[in-house]
Amino acid sequence: MIQKIKDLMKTKEDLDAINQNVEENNRIISELKEELKSLKTGLKETKKSQDEFLNTFKDNLSSISNLKEDFGKELYDFKLLKGQLQRKILDKFEEELQKDLEVNRDSLKKDIQDYNELKKNVDEILSRINMTSTELSKFLDISRNIKKEDFELVRHSRNLAEMDREKLELMRKVDNLERMLSKMRRREIIR
Repeated sequence: MIQKIKDLMKTKEDLDAINQNVEENNRIISELKEELKSLKTGLKETKKSQDEFLNTFKDNLSSISNLKEDFGKELYDFKLLKGQLQRKILDKFEEELQKDLEVNRDSLKKDIQDYNELKKNVDEILSRINMTSTELSKFLDISRNIKKEDFELVRHSRNLAEMDREKLELMRKVDNLERMLSKMRRREIIR
């Protein structure tokens, strides 16, 4: 019987330990339930936030899609405008260049005419100078052949001085014309 009592005591102790374990397990389960509730609430809030985010994202995606379409249209319009502007600028440039070329061509034609006239004048002056030189030579020959008694020295020296002055004047004109010709040639080369 004592053995039974001992067994009973032992069983009671075992039952107390089991009860204690059950209570401990109940407490842990309660804590786990609380944590589970808290996790469930957190999950609900997270799901709600995600749903809100997803709705906002969908709205934004729609806006982005519209913006992308608008941007595509604007980009296409810009490319068209760019092409038209390039063409207009090129046409304007060609038109201005054509005008400038025409003005320069007219100016060049006038310069060529002036040059030809000057050349003609210089040729005439050169031929006159040559004739004058020939005449001077003749006069010099004549003056050598004339005796001192036949001609007064004063008249002769006046004639010679007059001819020398004319010769110098003609030579100055020739120099001026040659300078003008060289200037015109330089201008023609520069253009």
